[in-house]
Amino acid sequence: MFPLTVVGRDKKIPKAAVVIIVINLLIFLWELSVDAKGDGFLKEALQNYGLEVCKIGEQSLAATGLDAFRSMFLHASAAHALGNMWFLFLFGGLVERYLGSLKFLLAYLGFGAVATLAHIAFGNTECTVTDTGVVIGASGAIAGVMGAFLVLRPQAKVKTMLGFFRPFVWSVNVPAFLFLGYWLLMDVLQQVGWIGVETDVAHWAHIGGFLAGLVFMFFAGLFKPLPKPDPLEHLAE
Repeated sequence: MFPLTVVGRDKKIPKAAVVIIVINLLIFLWELSVDAKGDGFLKEALQNYGLEVCKIGEQSLAATGLDAFRSMFLHASAAHALGNMWFLFLFGGLVERYLGSLKFLLAYLGFGAVATLAHIAFGNTECTVTDTGVVIGASGAIAGVMGAFLVLRPQAKVKTMLGFFRPFVWSVNVPAFLFLGYWLLMDVLQQVGWIGVETDVAHWAHIGGFLAGLVFMFFAGLFKPLPKPDPLEHLAE
């Protein structure tokens, strides 16, 4: 299931989300330039600038925090980077419009921090001489944005691609609570090993970030009314 668009999505440009996307893509271009230097250069760079879970405690808390911050802007592949940025673009606009650009940026960083802590606490990283548990990617922070979106518009329709079985694509409109609930469920099931194969995906970061977004937006709604559903949003498809 891959989201193509959110029906009735606000067409205004989410400034903070776009800035985050641009920064991530520029950093990924830098990664490509490092990778072009030869084998091992990119791996070394990611170890130097990313968060190595197995080395937590060997350096100052400030240095660890800086590594965790930088890790949120590093990606392992083009699919990793572009997929993350697409999800942020689709689901970040409404959350930013509700919070405002500055608060959205702070919330995004906060979701990323909680996601990192969840991975550190529950990720069961196996430390070896050659593997120090480097964790990178914006997925945890974006999962928080998705959790916040779920609270704001659970009934929103997400146009979802299910396959390439028709002349172009086969798609269906799925309520946000089903799409995002399915996304979270898959992460939980993969984390416990019930489906899929062993990968380097930090599922606990996704789960922790998503739950952080849910909780944050629930409490935010106590201070600022949540937007009411638009009964005519289906006309914007």
